[in-house]
Amino acid sequence: MLPTTSFRTCAASSQSRLRVKGSRFLALLEPCPGRVAAEHRLAALREQYRDATHVCWAWRLLSEQKPGEASSDAGEPAGSAGVPMLGVLRSHELWNVLGVVVRWFGGKRLGRGGLVRAYRQSLSLAAAEATIIEAVPRIEAVIRSPLSRVGDLHRVLSALDVTYVDEAVDDGEVWMTVSLPARDMQRLCEQVAGATQGQGSVSAEEKGSG
Repeated sequence: MLPTTSFRTCAASSQSRLRVKGSRFLALLEPCPGRVAAEHRLAALREQYRDATHVCWAWRLLSEQKPGEASSDAGEPAGSAGVPMLGVLRSHELWNVLGVVVRWFGGKRLGRGGLVRAYRQSLSLAAAEATIIEAVPRIEAVIRSPLSRVGDLHRVLSALDVTYVDEAVDDGEVWMTVSLPARDMQRLCEQVAGATQGQGSVSAEEKGSG
């Protein structure tokens, strides 16, 4: 379940570069709304950096259960890359972020301790370059209403902090998908009930994005 209070995240992508004993490290820290977006981004980075030796990552996502944290060493010794990267995200108290460190092997082994320090430092440098903001969790709500009440519905929605995602008409009913702060969900339900004289309904899907 998403909290309705604000959380810390990064406003945009940041990056850093580091060289250790010939190995090159490229770190990226990016805002990320959920698992699907993270997986798509990782696939794109693996394709972009096909010549890299390792593409390691860590994420913290409010949309995942508990909420979710995950990381990958991507072929590096267990616990030498993903775990220290996840530690950087935790230490900065960041959520809805994806951290990636791309490594090109330089010919000299760093040892497990050296890898831990290199991956931690790489992502820490990217975090230091990031613009950190306070964001509010948002949800997507699906509103169903009789078509005859759509004018009243639009009027009440204009007073809320909603973003229209989709709208469709089917068999005398209108279906709207909107995005709004999670904390405004109760107010939305009340406004929809009033505008539709109790004939409308609202269902929500947690997004976890700022």
